[in-house]
Amino acid sequence: MKLKILVVDDHQILIDGITAMLQDLPGYEVVGKALDGISALKFLESNSVDIVITDLYMPKMTGIELTHSVKKAFPNTKVIALSVSYDVSIVHDLMDVGISGFILKTIGRDELIEAITTISSGKLYFSREVSNEILRSLSNKNNDEAEENYRLTDREIEILRLISQELSNGEIAEKLFISERTVETHRKNIYRKTNTKTIVGLIKYAVEQKLI
Repeated sequence: MKLKILVVDDHQILIDGITAMLQDLPGYEVVGKALDGISALKFLESNSVDIVITDLYMPKMTGIELTHSVKKAFPNTKVIALSVSYDVSIVHDLMDVGISGFILKTIGRDELIEAITTISSGKLYFSREVSNEILRSLSNKNNDEAEENYRLTDREIEILRLISQELSNGEIAEKLFISERTVETHRKNIYRKTNTKTIVGLIKYAVEQKLI
C-alpha cells in the first residue's frame, strides 16, 4: 500500500520538485497539492492522506497553524514541516502542536525519503542540522540550569558571611529574624553548592569568590 502524501507550499516550483522526487518510487504517492493551508484543509476533508508536507511560512495560514488544525481534525495524519531556515523556538512550537518532523528545503531525495519513512513508522524526524541545533540548545539549557543550581542566592551569601564569623544557627536566626530550621536548610544548601563540608572550607571558598 502506498503512502498518500499532500504537499503544501506557496511556491509551485517546490511542490513540483517534491512530486518529481517521489513519483518514480514505489510506496509513495503525491495525492494532493495545495498552495496554502486553507486549500490543504479543504482537500483533507474529502481525501485520505497519510502525510502532509507543508511549508512553514505561507500566507493565509502558517505551517504551525496548519499543523494544529490537521492534528485536531485528522489526528492520524502526520505532518512534516518544511523551511529554508529554522530556530529552536520554532521547532518547540511545532512539537507543541503535534509535528512529526522538520526538514530543510536544502535536503536531497534520500533524506526526504528517510524522513517520510521514519515518520510513517511512528517516529519523529528532524533534519541533521536541526537535530544538532536542538542538542546544542538542550546542552546550553542544562549548563545554564547547572550554573543556576550552584549559584548562591543573596540570602545564602548573607548567611555564609555570618557563618564565617562563627555564629551559631540560633544566633544567625535571631539576627535575620528567621527560624533555626530555615538557617539549617540554607546552611545545607550552601555546603552543597560550594562543594564544601567544613567551616574552614566554606571560608576558603568565600575568600576565593571575594564574598568576604
